[in-house]
Amino acid sequence: MINDDTIIKIERLRGFKRTWPEQTNRVKSRLQWVREGFPGIRNDHLDLTTYARIKTGSLYIWDPYLEKGFGFGDEAPLMLKDLGNGKSEVIGIGKGSDSKRDPTRTLIRWKDIIPTPIIAPSELVLRVNPKPTLNGGSAYYYFYKSPRDQRD
Repeated sequence: MINDDTIIKIERLRGFKRTWPEQTNRVKSRLQWVREGFPGIRNDHLDLTTYARIKTGSLYIWDPYLEKGFGFGDEAPLMLKDLGNGKSEVIGIGKGSDSKRDPTRTLIRWKDIIPTPIIAPSELVLRVNPKPTLNGGSAYYYFYKSPRDQRD
């Protein structure tokens, strides 16, 4: 679960001893923007963690601008499932224009298996925790009703 205390603790541990209020606001604003691309996913469905803590089979949202704040780049965030051996399955694509990485919308699509992006082990990602079923459960709307590609 992500709340203000979690973000403050992580950012202070990552070296923002004096500037943690500004850094916390940057992460919160970007997190809100990222979540808009995955309707039905809430803060209580996510954990803020480093990429090194993601295990094979885990779902996570990778946004290269999470710690930089709102409006730094146009790559859409990706929800990926780590398959191991340097491969990941695209579970969802968040909002954003994605004009540099995939301008024709044909390189990265839902359900594609792609090489895992190069992510530093210390980079922050959002681990997705819910395991919905066909009968409901947390994040049911996103996994069974929502369009999986929210790009502009």
